[in-house]
Amino acid sequence: MRHAGPHALGAAPRHEYGDHLGIYVSEVTWWPARPLWFLLWSGVFERHPGLRFGVAESGCWWLPNLLWFMDRLYLGAHGGKKLSPFAELTRPPHAYLDRQVFICATNTKRRELAQRYEIGVDNILWGSDFPHPEGTWPDTRAWLSKTFHDIPVGETRRMLGLAAAEVFGFDVEKLAPLARRIGPTPADLGQSDDRAAVEASWARSREVGRHWLTGHDFPALGTTP
Repeated sequence: MRHAGPHALGAAPRHEYGDHLGIYVSEVTWWPARPLWFLLWSGVFERHPGLRFGVAESGCWWLPNLLWFMDRLYLGAHGGKKLSPFAELTRPPHAYLDRQVFICATNTKRRELAQRYEIGVDNILWGSDFPHPEGTWPDTRAWLSKTFHDIPVGETRRMLGLAAAEVFGFDVEKLAPLARRIGPTPADLGQSDDRAAVEASWARSREVGRHWLTGHDFPALGTTP
């Protein structure tokens, strides 16, 4: 298992930016993500199906459009026909992502959660980025409530812990007492007891999912005469 973050594999060359912090901030998430398409297009994921790769401390806002772009290339978009037969791959990029990639989505934002069906709920591992000043501490509970209050409970559990437990091989039963003690619970996050209504409120988003695969590439806009 390997992971890439701003301070690990694929680190941004901070020394090249001088005092222009805005340049660094604009590029810092690109560098950790870059190994992902190297591993995918070179066939590493195909040859090593047991390899797990994670991108850390980079959010996940960048992934939906990247995944759309890569899938379109592989699936025969006109602009990709001259590039390569993609003989190293036996499946589209999203299939490798779902099988082998996880995104340690530090300080996950509402906008990112709105795109979770494109990213893949099970591919998102929430993180607080403690102790960095841009992290959620010391207001983590408030941050979680603001971000997850209307997300289905089952999906919340996946993104806040269960998906990470599977990736890293944690013993969920042994961790259960600790989880019960420190939470958070659905009530802590302000989540509704009417779980069916919450699920229904996201039904259209689930149906659209990865819109380039489901055929819902554009929503209906405006009024129909």
